Amino acid sequence: MAHGSSNSRGVAILVKKNVDCTIHYKILDPSGQFVIIKTEMKDKMYVLINIYAPNKDPNIVSFFNNLLVILQKNNLDEEENIIMGEDFNCPLNPSIDKIGGILNPRKSVISTIGNLQDELDLVDIWRVKNPLRALHGVKTRS
Repeated sequence: MAHGSSNSRGVAILVKKNVDCTIHYKILDPSGQFVIIKTEMKDKMYVLINIYAPNKDPNIVSFFNNLLVILQKNNLDEEENIIMGEDFNCPLNPSIDKIGGILNPRKSVISTIGNLQDELDLVDIWRVKNPLRALHGVKTRS
């Protein structure tokens, strides 16, 4: 767990009590915006990441660029099984990810997140498992 102040930020990764899990490495953000663990479960290595991105676009871009540097510096970007849970604080496709408000795509943030996904070979599993819903604009909240 990485916690921020008493009224903002904070992330955690919870593992069920009976799961055989050995944590080999962890990185906790002092400001409570990310937690990264390298863990072994059932003879497989995983990198589990939970993030809570900042609210303002320049800060989000910097946050994701720094996150990638941290992962690369610790050779965690080379792991095969990376699972990321997140609050990007930015809908990647406003027309299907957002209800109401301004629907302008935030290009610099979306590009930075796309770069992170490409560098780490990540996919949005919901969109992969539900391609028709994503194509037809079924609304989800981000």
